[in-house]
Amino acid sequence: MSRIKIFVIYTVVDLLIVAGVLWCFFQRWPVSRYLMPAAILFVLNGAWLVVAAIKNTPPGDASS
Repeated sequence: MSRIKIFVIYTVVDLLIVAGVLWCFFQRWPVSRYLMPAAILFVLNGAWLVVAAIKNTPPGDASS
């Protein structure tokens, strides 16, 4: 999987999380019901980004 594809997936998932938070907000849900799950999803998505980027980087790739 290319780096661009990984970043696109990461961005789409982040936008879906934000859309879910906004939907909950406009449905007048209490913040305590969706803030912590959203934060956990953001952290898991960031961890996935790091793991996917490291896993798909060839050894000796020094593109800095």
